[in-house]
This record gives sequence, C-alpha cells and structure tokens, in this order.
Amino acid sequence: MIGEAVFLAGMVMIFIGAVYDVIASIGMLRFDDFYLRAHAATVGTIGGAVLPIFGAGLVALVSPWLGALRYFLTGIALTTGVLILLTAPTGSHSLVSAVYFGRIGRPPRLVVDHLAEDLPVRKDVEELVREHEDLPGEEGEARFVFRRVRR
Repeated sequence: MIGEAVFLAGMVMIFIGAVYDVIASIGMLRFDDFYLRAHAATVGTIGGAVLPIFGAGLVALVSPWLGALRYFLTGIALTTGVLILLTAPTGSHSLVSAVYFGRIGRPPRLVVDHLAEDLPVRKDVEELVREHEDLPGEEGEARFVFRRVRR
C-alpha cells in the first residue's frame, strides 16, 4: 500500500515537472526581455528538472525488480536534485547580475530600480575598458572589444 502511494507520488512529480518544462519553454519563447527569459529558464530548471529527478528517485525506491540497485539510484537522484537546487539559482543570479552591472543589452524595464539607487557607480570599469582598448595587437589577431550601452 505504501509502495503504491510512493510510486504514485513519484509519477505525479514527473508529470508536474513536464508541465513546468512546457511553461518554461512558452516563457522562453514569449518573453522579450533577457531578465524575464532568465527567470523562465530558472523555473524550467528548478521545476522541470528537480521535480522529475526526485520523482524518478521515488519510483526507483519502490521498484522491487531493481533489487539493491534501487537504493543506489534513489541516492543518486536525490543528490543530483539537491545539487541542481543549490547551483541553478546561484548561476542564474550570477549571470543576470553580470548582465545588469555590465550594462550589456537593453536595461530592464523597471518602475523603481533599487540597485541603481543603492550601489555607487563604478569608475574602475571604465578605466579597465580604456586600458584594454589601447592594447597593441598583431595584425589579423583577434582582439577583445568592449561595448558599452549608454542609457
């Protein structure tokens, strides 16, 4: 009885993960802003990857035909899900903050921008860009080009 309930919970988690993937893919197609698309991608990663992995772990846990291998598969599924839960939001936050502070692309459409109000303007970034623009390079050698989007 408990085994069937755990199996059903695992299958429901896999189904909900598929729904999250569909919602995230629609968001990636429909959203026009980088920041909203990054949010949709993170929702797809957390809901669309972690829930099915946990669900697969639960299904493996109550599958008697796997034998002793079911504990190994459940442990791997839970470990992978926890690692994704720890790294996906951190990576998404790092990427979005690098784009925001580097002023790459269009700025986000915000009513109130608390980051711009609280953080000082960094002058060392402009000096770093000027230093790299003046670096000598051999003819035909690829050079890094820093572009600034002015508001």
